[in-house]
Amino acid sequence: MAHISLYRRYRPTSFDEVIGQGHIVRTLVNQIKTDNISHAYLFTGTRGTGKTTVARIFARAINCENPVNGNPCGKCSACVELQKPGNMDILEIDAASNSTVDEIRDLREKVKYPPVIGKYKVYIIDEVHMLSTSAFNALLKTLEEPPSHAVFILATTDVHKLPQTILSRCMRFDFKLLSVKDISDNLKRIFDDIGKKYSEEAINLIATSAEGSVRDSLSIADMCASYSGDTITYDDVLEVLGASDPHIVLDLVQAVLSHEVARALSIVDNLSNFGKNIAVLNKDVATTIRNVIYVKNCKNAESALKLPKDIYEKLSAISESSGNVDLLNALDLFNGLSGELRYSTQPRIMFEATVVRAALENGEAEIEKRLKKLESAVSQGAVNTAFQKKNELKTDNPDALWDACRTEIVGKERCMALGIAMNKYVGVEENGNFFKVSFKTKADASVVSIPDNLKLIESKLGALSGKPYKLTVKVTDDDTSEDVLKRLKTLFGDDFKITK
Repeated sequence: MAHISLYRRYRPTSFDEVIGQGHIVRTLVNQIKTDNISHAYLFTGTRGTGKTTVARIFARAINCENPVNGNPCGKCSACVELQKPGNMDILEIDAASNSTVDEIRDLREKVKYPPVIGKYKVYIIDEVHMLSTSAFNALLKTLEEPPSHAVFILATTDVHKLPQTILSRCMRFDFKLLSVKDISDNLKRIFDDIGKKYSEEAINLIATSAEGSVRDSLSIADMCASYSGDTITYDDVLEVLGASDPHIVLDLVQAVLSHEVARALSIVDNLSNFGKNIAVLNKDVATTIRNVIYVKNCKNAESALKLPKDIYEKLSAISESSGNVDLLNALDLFNGLSGELRYSTQPRIMFEATVVRAALENGEAEIEKRLKKLESAVSQGAVNTAFQKKNELKTDNPDALWDACRTEIVGKERCMALGIAMNKYVGVEENGNFFKVSFKTKADASVVSIPDNLKLIESKLGALSGKPYKLTVKVTDDDTSEDVLKRLKTLFGDDFKITK
């Protein structure tokens, strides 16, 4: 009999077997129990989180003659027939290979026909974001008003590529990444079922490497089961993943944090000569530094990381001799390098440069050096610790203070109209905390007298002089109506009159 991969062999066949997606399972089960089935669903999430699996279970459950707590019974004629790959009521369509408008038009014609076996005809369109714009447009009307017997389930890993017109017509479910614990428990159950022994460290490493994907974890587990002997060990998983020897990576991290450039470069050279992938090595170094930070700052690090004892002890030793500033600086450097390595033609050179840069940085020592220098200067009286405002104007001349205030308002506050009005002052007087400014015309005085402008000027005067001021505005001379009339008569003659 041909080998069946673990992720196919242990694919859930009921909602009870689905792990890590309780919020979605509960909603779908309740819909089945109340017979409140929507016409269109959108399942979105990262690969290996259960989108297609849940879609298949849901398709069988809504057609089941005797559902058990929302799950397909697996015994009725509908369940038996719908489990066969060639059934006509559950149609899985790969949008990547059926992306044109012609395929969708063909689908629109077929959707009219009623189901052969069950109550609903279910169309599961996988990777729906691969459809062309024309295909999406062709699907819109059918998706909005499908026949009563049709249910559409759209699955995608890139939901942002879907048009809003499609999103608004679907009931959306977001599949989340699974936790390391959920994946670990699932792996243990499967290994126990197939009779394969394992170590806790190996299980945790597989679960961590899967990065939230159940399918990825089972693919790695499948390889480990084939590679290992009687028991799957931590080292077996490292070999399968192509990861670097953790002890050598720890030596490299220790050399970097100890600022031993020559030793660090020597370790990189040895690893490169053994054919280690630089991108994988960079990821391993970043992960190791992260683990050091975890050990240094968390009391439950040993139980959380679940690493072999000898590796944990070395992490503890490195954490005791390293400061958080240096650790974070190094982590930023190696983490930032990950994206650049994808497009680099010289990954080794870039990695070596990052190793040197990280080894030469000494943030903790630099901070300590500056603190000692500052403490020494303060103790010798070389530093004036009294508070002094940065922009305080050292002058007793009120005209100079007013001019400096106007410059600040024009330059920093961009209040050009106020600055122009302030420039037309004819005199200023200072008396204690009172500041009086005179203008020739009411027009200029009125601009300065606006409450918001008064507050702004008073705050600037206080900031520049170092003491609060109360500003008053005075008009020294202004044209009366008689003055205006005299000027007009001069221009137009004595017979000029103003009529109301």
